[in-house]
Amino acid sequence: MTQAVNGKLTGYQALIQEATGVTDLEHIERIEDTMRHVIFHSTLDWQTREQLMRGAREALQIITLV
Repeated sequence: MTQAVNGKLTGYQALIQEATGVTDLEHIERIEDTMRHVIFHSTLDWQTREQLMRGAREALQIITLV
């Protein structure tokens, strides 16, 4: 999982924020983790931007149901 550096989002975090509207870093990290382990069962680097955006929204739905 990537970490924010100097308060700026890094890695997939900015994309997750764009796709979901979530701004809390802790929630963004949970979404990223859910994408890796539940949605794609893999690293995220082979996904297209569209797949990542859709996966982020799906992961948000999953973690809000828990």
